[in-house]
Amino acid sequence: MRLLVGLHHLELGGSQLNALDLAVSVRNQGHQVAIFGNYRDEPGPVAALARQAGLPVIAVRHRAERLGRAMPVRPGLSRALTRAVRDFRADLVHAYEYSVALDAFYGPHLRLGTPVVTTVYGMRVPRWMPRYGGLVVGTAQLVAEAGGFRPPPALIEPPVNTDVDDPAVVDGHSFRRSHGIGPDEIVIGVVSRLEPDMKAEGVLRAIRAVRLLADDRLRLVITGGGPSYADVAAEAERANAALGRPAVVLTGPMDDPRPAYAAADIALGMGGSALRAMAFGRPLVVLGIRGFSRTCAPETIDYFLRWGFYGIGDGDLDPAPLAAQLGELVGDRRLRVERGDWGRQLVLGRFSLKAATQTLHEVYAEALRDRPGTRTRLREGLRVAAHKGLADLLPATARQRIRRLLG
Repeated sequence: MRLLVGLHHLELGGSQLNALDLAVSVRNQGHQVAIFGNYRDEPGPVAALARQAGLPVIAVRHRAERLGRAMPVRPGLSRALTRAVRDFRADLVHAYEYSVALDAFYGPHLRLGTPVVTTVYGMRVPRWMPRYGGLVVGTAQLVAEAGGFRPPPALIEPPVNTDVDDPAVVDGHSFRRSHGIGPDEIVIGVVSRLEPDMKAEGVLRAIRAVRLLADDRLRLVITGGGPSYADVAAEAERANAALGRPAVVLTGPMDDPRPAYAAADIALGMGGSALRAMAFGRPLVVLGIRGFSRTCAPETIDYFLRWGFYGIGDGDLDPAPLAAQLGELVGDRRLRVERGDWGRQLVLGRFSLKAATQTLHEVYAEALRDRPGTRTRLREGLRVAAHKGLADLLPATARQRIRRLLG
């Protein structure tokens, strides 16, 4: 099989890193795999990581197209994806997240008939998405919800490469020393892209929680970059000034953040980052939006297995609940060790990259086997277009051809 993996951007993030891990795993089983991604000014670090892993990268420079309510469909990227499929002779496109899924649907799928598999690691599956073709989601709840209006999607929880995300093979001590963190200090680690929609609010709340705890042993280490970096840095500066010490440390983004995971005593995170922290044997508090936080433990794991390692709170941004959750772990070293060991075993048993790759192979096989005809593709294209307001983007000749084909 020749597989083209489409990423919604080439910056560091959970979805991109999961996609890259799975792409390498599929390649290692004998398939030809290439990465497609777009960038605005210069390709992001994921392009370099893909090349280091031996995967060819098709990076397309693209600036936002002014399409009003028609976004996020991007005709320029749809054309670029079609060219990439032709040049690479791809049998299948695996698109990660909504924007690339629509680019692929209105590009190589409608024009060439190339099957498209889509992975959605968000909190919902929109009803406007194409109702055939492979779909992968990350929670059992999304499987149930999406199954109400389309064939049930496959469940692939964010996979973890437990061979490399392993405290036995990564040294966190040098990371601590490089940031002036002593052996007796307790590190609360966050590895996250800092962006306003899903991540920054929880990270800002974590800074306020550490300030509230006012424990001289604590260091909150935030690893990551993104559009909200300046806001997070300003909040960190205020906390450090109030506490009279560098309690909050921002390292910036790291191409390989494994030392940051290994250096932590307690992890804060969501999604794939939360699972990677557990793979390193670190006790975890899961962050979300609108004030959500919850300790990951045997008595709470059913929630996370159903809804994913994320959550939506009631809008109360008071940092006190998060401070209490962290304080429980800070004050009990034995509990930290027990929770860390339990989390590591959970990831080994349920979230391994090998199991995820096997499920993905089954999704690919079905997508290659069940290819819709031209009429079905056009009908579904019109349905999605009507919902998203895209019909006006089609040239008049294309609209006339569609009318003739559909009678």
